Amino acid sequence: MDANIRQLEAIFDPNVFFQVPLFQRPYVWNEAENWEYLWEDIRALLDRQLRTGKTRTHFLGAIVLEQLPHPAGSIETRQVIDGQQRFTTLQIFLMAARNLAGTQGAGKYAERFAALVENNPSRVEDPVEKFKLWPTNSDRTPFKIIHGCKSLQDLDQKVKGKPTLASNNLVGAYRYFHGKLAAWLVGQDDDEDDKAELASKTVEDRIESLWQVVKGGLQLVVINLDPDDETQVIFETLNARGTELLPADLIKNYLFRKALVQNAEVEGLYEDHWARFEAEFWRKEVQQGRIKRPRIDLFINHYLTLMTRDEVKSTHLFNAFKSFVENAEPLAGSKVPVPADAAGHIRQLARYADVFDALQNPNGHPVLAQFMRRLEAVDTATVLPFLLHAYAELMPDDQSEFDKVLSVLESFLMRRLITNFTPKNYNRLFVDLIKAVERSGETMAKAVALQLGKGTGESTKFPSDMELLTAVCEWPLYGRIAQYKVRAVLEALDAAEQSTKSPVLALPANLTIEHVLPQTWQTHWPLPAEAKVDPATEQKATARREVMLNTLGNLTLITGSFNSSLQNAAWGAKRPELLRYAKINLTQYFYGPEADDWHEDAIRKRNEHMFGLLLKVWPDAGKFAA
Repeated sequence: MDANIRQLEAIFDPNVFFQVPLFQRPYVWNEAENWEYLWEDIRALLDRQLRTGKTRTHFLGAIVLEQLPHPAGSIETRQVIDGQQRFTTLQIFLMAARNLAGTQGAGKYAERFAALVENNPSRVEDPVEKFKLWPTNSDRTPFKIIHGCKSLQDLDQKVKGKPTLASNNLVGAYRYFHGKLAAWLVGQDDDEDDKAELASKTVEDRIESLWQVVKGGLQLVVINLDPDDETQVIFETLNARGTELLPADLIKNYLFRKALVQNAEVEGLYEDHWARFEAEFWRKEVQQGRIKRPRIDLFINHYLTLMTRDEVKSTHLFNAFKSFVENAEPLAGSKVPVPADAAGHIRQLARYADVFDALQNPNGHPVLAQFMRRLEAVDTATVLPFLLHAYAELMPDDQSEFDKVLSVLESFLMRRLITNFTPKNYNRLFVDLIKAVERSGETMAKAVALQLGKGTGESTKFPSDMELLTAVCEWPLYGRIAQYKVRAVLEALDAAEQSTKSPVLALPANLTIEHVLPQTWQTHWPLPAEAKVDPATEQKATARREVMLNTLGNLTLITGSFNSSLQNAAWGAKRPELLRYAKINLTQYFYGPEADDWHEDAIRKRNEHMFGLLLKVWPDAGKFAA
């Protein structure tokens, strides 16, 4: 490769068409992290040039370029392999300088700046070659608008009524640099110490200083690759560690470069299959465990787990994907083909991305929506590779079977949540589930139930009815698992209590967990006299009460303000208020004679009632496998 220091004028003045590959990420620089620092560097050069008439050089970083073949007589074309964010920002800065010089009547300088952002029209064969820089697909519309505008007012008019364009980062960059340059040209931001010295400087003096800084002060190290250089290896080396690029960005670059070499129609591949990933939905960070990760990286993680039938570490996502593409062979028994080329991999990623999107946004699919809500309580994403498989195989043709699969999975996960069995082996468990379902000749829901029903250890077993009964009646639920998990269980049981004679109403979002027999019970809920005959008996009764008051049978849901008002009131005062204001289905139990008095035996009876509801909502494995 050939590396040289070049001034901006030397880079942009010749007729050269710099092309950002469509498979690179869109423009992401912003004011706080990038533009402000770049402007401070440029402004320091401008101030010195204006005061002393001497140009000081400043290094802006490096760019990597690859020569592309072009017909004889056409404009030389180079691909921007690395440094496109910096390169694009400098072009926007020069467009702002061009327009300001024009509006200030400095036509000579406006032409000079224009020559750095636009090639000679007489040399242009393809209309896009008039641009010095042609950005990646998703940035082209705002870039063309900025390039064609003559002033900030012109730009504002062109994006008026177009919120997506108006909020685009490229438009933001133009506004930022236009504003900074405009203020500098009239001396608004001059340091107090320099104002006297600069008072005689005209706008034309300042535009001349701006030109001198652009011409000789701003430098880049330009790395031109030779035909034999391994472009992808260089890109990965520069970007795979310690930078802002996502693993998905590296994967995108890798796949499209490979597709280009394989003579695929990359423009169509991008528009039809990859463009969806540029949406904010995919790059938004979402919580997974203790850390936040962009949704696209989570998706690719789950996709790779499905494709390889193996656990994939998030820290090695790009390398794992690259290994999958280059070394994968068809898996025995798998119904999912391994693509033969890069284009096939791009199409398959897009297909499963649509599935992942449907899982995240289950509009019009109430069973799936309910499952995903309850999955939040289970707090695991390890089931998603299997869900990708099940949805892709069954939907939309056999939604009934898919919903049965969800019911089996929900019973398995929620029973394990209530019994508090460890989730530490879920990664391996759901990978094995994919394999077992593919080997089975059964319907998918039955195959899932049979496989999950085989587990015997605490990390894999499908809790039995007896284990569930023990957890409900003998163990405290509140305090043993997180409150949001307890709330999810109570909400599910409230739905199970729904009468066919009353309308189905959504539960309010602000409900809190209420202990019917309060946690602080000593004042209004004394132990019965027979429990106080001696210290040992009293201690035993107290210990039993402390357990029972945290069991499922003593819990309900009410509004937070109502919860505060009830405090620790005795049952005679609390019950009428509970029946009067708490209108959810769970409250109906307290109308019955079983709740005329509220003590340990009453809680035990309601535990048995709640257990019956649990069996209705989340049956055991045998019910599904029958």
